[in-house]
Amino acid sequence: MRIVFKLLPPAFLPLLAVRVGAGTIDPAVLAVREAAWKAWFAGDETVLRAMLPDDFLALGTDGEEVHDLEKTIAASRDFKKSGGKLISLTFPETHAQTFGDVVIFYGTFDAKIESAGKQSPFKGRLTEVFVKRNGRWYHPGWHLDATQ
Repeated sequence: MRIVFKLLPPAFLPLLAVRVGAGTIDPAVLAVREAAWKAWFAGDETVLRAMLPDDFLALGTDGEEVHDLEKTIAASRDFKKSGGKLISLTFPETHAQTFGDVVIFYGTFDAKIESAGKQSPFKGRLTEVFVKRNGRWYHPGWHLDATQ
């Protein structure tokens, strides 16, 4: 099965590029990043399984433990089941390092979520890893720290 991510018209993708030295990060990486965040908050297991590899690892904002793929998907599912919703999402600051087919983002996120009918800010810092395998970008890991 092939999954196509449609977040923004292709003409807008270059506007999302993150500058790194003299180069520009592949806009497809930024599209995968945004799709992963939106899929997690939407509880979209199909999309998450398409972009997070079997060896996925994450440190979430709860700071409790490292989550593997199954725990990450379960947390996403639980968020949706509890009625949680993503209202808005931006990445105010992003710095990137590239190492061949690996891109690492360091930066901040700014979101608004709804839970139990109440909207609240959800802000923090991030480190995200992306790897290109067989011509396609995957998201094998992240570390998030909530600051609000």
